[in-house]
Amino acid sequence: MVSANKNWFQTILTLVILLGITTLIFLYTSGFRLHRGEEDNTVDLARTGMISAKSIPEGASVYLDDELVTATNDTISGLEPGFHTLKIVKKGYEEWEKEIEVFEELVTDITAVLVSQSPMFEPLTNTGARKPSVSPSLTNLAYFSSDEQTPGVWVIPINQGGLNLFRANPSVVLEDTRVNRYSDGNSITWSPTEKQLLVETNDQFFYLVGLETNTAQSVTNPEEIIENWQNVLKKEREDFVSKLEISEEIAKLAVSEDVLWSPDEKKFLYKEQVGDQLIYKVYNMEKPLPVGEKVETTVFTTNVNDPQPNITWYSDSFHLILTEGNIIEENQGTISLIRIDGTNKVEIYGGSIHSPKVYSVPTGDKVIVITSLKSGAQTDLYTVGIR
Repeated sequence: MVSANKNWFQTILTLVILLGITTLIFLYTSGFRLHRGEEDNTVDLARTGMISAKSIPEGASVYLDDELVTATNDTISGLEPGFHTLKIVKKGYEEWEKEIEVFEELVTDITAVLVSQSPMFEPLTNTGARKPSVSPSLTNLAYFSSDEQTPGVWVIPINQGGLNLFRANPSVVLEDTRVNRYSDGNSITWSPTEKQLLVETNDQFFYLVGLETNTAQSVTNPEEIIENWQNVLKKEREDFVSKLEISEEIAKLAVSEDVLWSPDEKKFLYKEQVGDQLIYKVYNMEKPLPVGEKVETTVFTTNVNDPQPNITWYSDSFHLILTEGNIIEENQGTISLIRIDGTNKVEIYGGSIHSPKVYSVPTGDKVIVITSLKSGAQTDLYTVGIR
């Protein structure tokens, strides 16, 4: 009888221990931690949150509230809900710092895009390039080239890895003739399907270029063509926006011509004037919204009478590229990367720039600029390496 009671006791004790361990593991993985009260020294269970800290490139040191805690890419658990300062540091790169809000039982996901302190500057073309125009999918650049052998309008793909002068594969789509010097043109506009280009020459004649047929025809109604293309894009936007759960006011704003849509098609940049202030904002339509992100954020504010920066989206759809300075008159300016919530503005490049239009390659490791490294020399496409 004593032996049987002892076995029952051991069995029950084992079950209690297993249950206790299972409960502790469940509470721990659910974000609960022991918390000691500062005033009464009592100990109780408190809900905590986590931060998933990533960086591009990887292998950076992660500081939380000025204390080194781990390296990217890793998750920091057991954090008290509220605001914490996260700093990500990697040798050779600009420091990244942001105030992060931690929520109970949730993971705040952060990816820091680190910018090199000594970006690499490489030529992408060497036969001349002017007035680039990026395709709607952000995968091709069209530009005017004064190439000695085949001057005209060229297209270069920018969606390949390791993009440089030797790996680039530009092609001429409209070659100069004895009558028409397309290479001296004023503007290039892409069709929504990316199968046509509308090219304006320096004497204000227009040509519709078929990229699949390698043909060009003169047109007398360029405004009508552009309007039709804009209507196609607007209709696509309206169809997309109509399926979203947003207010009528935001839906109307989303399809206006002045907004700039992100590569992931889930965010758009717009401007709002309040008095003499111009407020640049981003509206985020991601569903579900990532933890810690807001539907609407202010990127920056300027005076309406001041020169405004040229803005393009960075490839990750969480950053913008700003080009600032008197570029047209002085051919000098700065290129910066800024997060959509206005934090971590960092200069990528400062110096000679011959066009305010700067584009991110889809891989995100480079931006493309138009400049010349010699006084009076031809301008070309160059890449500036972020990492």
